[in-house]
Amino acid sequence: MGVKRFGDWDKAKAKLAANPGARLALAIRQATIKNALLLVREIKRGIRSQAPGGKAFVKLAESTIARKGSSKALIDTGFLVNSITQRILADRAFVGLLRGTVNKDGDDLVNIGAVMEYGATIQHPNGAVILRRHFPSGSGRYPAETVA
Repeated sequence: MGVKRFGDWDKAKAKLAANPGARLALAIRQATIKNALLLVREIKRGIRSQAPGGKAFVKLAESTIARKGSSKALIDTGFLVNSITQRILADRAFVGLLRGTVNKDGDDLVNIGAVMEYGATIQHPNGAVILRRHFPSGSGRYPAETVA
C-alpha cells in the first residue's frame, strides 16, 4: 500500500524553505518540549518499574540487596531518578542528568556516564576505596572491587 499525496507539494516545500514563520517555529519548539517531557517521564517510569523499554533489569546480587536493603536497581534514595530532567537547547533538547546536578547537601554528583565508560576511584564515607573499572560485557568479571 503506497502513500498518495494530493495538493501542490512543491509550493508547500518552497514556502517552508523560504520563511517558516513564527507560528511554525513556535509549533516546533512546543513539540520539542513535549517530546523531551515524554522522554523524561518514560525514563523515570522505566527505572521505577525496573523494566525500561519493557526489558527487565538484571537481578541485583544478594550482597547488593543486603547492603541497600532493597532489590531495586538504580534506586537507593530516589535522588537519581528525581534528578532526570530536560533542557531545551535552541532546535534540540537534552534529556538526562545535568553535569551540574548536586545532592541535597550541595555536593556535586559524579558523572555516571564517565564512570561507566572509563572507570573511577570512589572514596566511600566509611573510608573504603572503591575502584570502578570497565570490563567488556560477558567477561564474567565484576567491575568493582573494594580496597581497604
